[in-house]
Amino acid sequence: MLAGAALAAALAADLSVKHLFLSEAWNSRVLVPGLLETHYAWNRGVSFSLFWQSGSLGSGLLAALLLAVVLGFAVAAFRTAKPLVAAGLGLIVGGALGNLADRYVHGAVFDFLVVRLGAHPLFVCNSADIFISLGVLCLAADMLRAEPKRPQSSS
Repeated sequence: MLAGAALAAALAADLSVKHLFLSEAWNSRVLVPGLLETHYAWNRGVSFSLFWQSGSLGSGLLAALLLAVVLGFAVAAFRTAKPLVAAGLGLIVGGALGNLADRYVHGAVFDFLVVRLGAHPLFVCNSADIFISLGVLCLAADMLRAEPKRPQSSS
């Protein structure tokens, strides 16, 4: 249930934010000076434009591979008994589905948020990428949590 809620929230928020940015023409605006600004870009690859695809066959194969990975994460999200893992995987799947929806509708992922360190741009991302990153942080937090001590059995 938590995985489904996180997935639905991430997907709905991502699609809404992207629609807002595309329809309201927020391109080239400073949001937080020296930290965040907008610049529209279409990414035909994956993170940091790796595996860039310019043809429809390559794009279709990349989308199919990504969908298979997303389905694997979704299965894991709904099978886990750990709430933090379920939420994290749900956020990852919701964000990934948002990016896959972009690929289906636009042929590329809509990136719009430039993260800067002062005058130096670090990377361009979108709301789906933020949800994916939050999901990864949830998984890391779960891994770092101390396991409760189990009673030792006498031999």
